Amino acid sequence: MEEMLEDVVDRFAFQCKQKEIKLSLHITESLPRIYADRDKLDQVLDNLLSNAVKYTLEGGSIAVIAERRPDGMVEVSIADTGIGIPKKDLGRIFERFYRVDKARSRSLGGTGLGLAIAREIVRAHGGDISIDSIYRKGTTVSFTLPPCEPEVVR
Repeated sequence: MEEMLEDVVDRFAFQCKQKEIKLSLHITESLPRIYADRDKLDQVLDNLLSNAVKYTLEGGSIAVIAERRPDGMVEVSIADTGIGIPKKDLGRIFERFYRVDKARSRSLGGTGLGLAIAREIVRAHGGDISIDSIYRKGTTVSFTLPPCEPEVVR
């Protein structure tokens, strides 16, 4: 997981530098191994970071945070200081083709599929995804993944 997170932060470093966005990675401890499709999880991470960059203004910040929760699940959060999402839209944000601001999304190249696909991928891996946002303050998208079960040696 650590390597995957380092790679996604590296992929977005240049874009963030161009927009003068501070991008940071925080891994609280050694994370357990997870059993996952790397390409699919890269797709989730790329989508979430792309949204964070797209909706964070110059001079803002984005933090990628990973930790092991008390229940053993691995939680990854992307927290930004972007434009946020109005409360009325939060309940529908993971629906296919749903866009908060149709005009802005169209001008920035959004289809309204990214978060719906991210949710499907995370759920297929046995995890869950959630979003917390304060309009004009920022957004945090978090997803969980189960750790690999220890192998039984016979």
